[in-house]
Amino acid sequence: MRRKPRWRSPILFCIWLALIFGTSCTVIRPNEFFTLVATISGAEQESMERFAVFWGVSWFAIVKGWHVAEFAILTFLLAAALQWWRDKLTTGTIVGAMLFCMAFAASDEWHQSFIPDRFGTVEDVLIDSLGVCAAGSILLARLKRRGGWGQVVKNVRWLEIGRQ
Repeated sequence: MRRKPRWRSPILFCIWLALIFGTSCTVIRPNEFFTLVATISGAEQESMERFAVFWGVSWFAIVKGWHVAEFAILTFLLAAALQWWRDKLTTGTIVGAMLFCMAFAASDEWHQSFIPDRFGTVEDVLIDSLGVCAAGSILLARLKRRGGWGQVVKNVRWLEIGRQ
């Protein structure tokens, strides 16, 4: 089996960062969303009415849950890219990745304030930061288990994206 290059970590990070930025530039209104769901699923009117009720009740958890997930993924990818670049993973590297991702969350919300029909909120920055903190906590816990808070850790295989 061929080994995949480790430099995929920074590329995946950049792609994910661009995807977050790109989706921040778009607006999908509820009627457009329901039309898209109906077209893709082929659902009839009655099913779509039930889906509209479901969406009305659960959209917040789904949408904000995705915010948490996308920023957790961003944090993991940045930590992997920094580990590739520095050939080590430290507490400082993880905290730096977390700070960058939180700053990006704030700048992304600010960016949304310039998009018609979009707006940026402090609430969304906090929700994004929840994902960053979750990922950072996992990384720090794994680092602590593998050798202590300030100690350098080499070859954290589970974090090296694209390595077999």
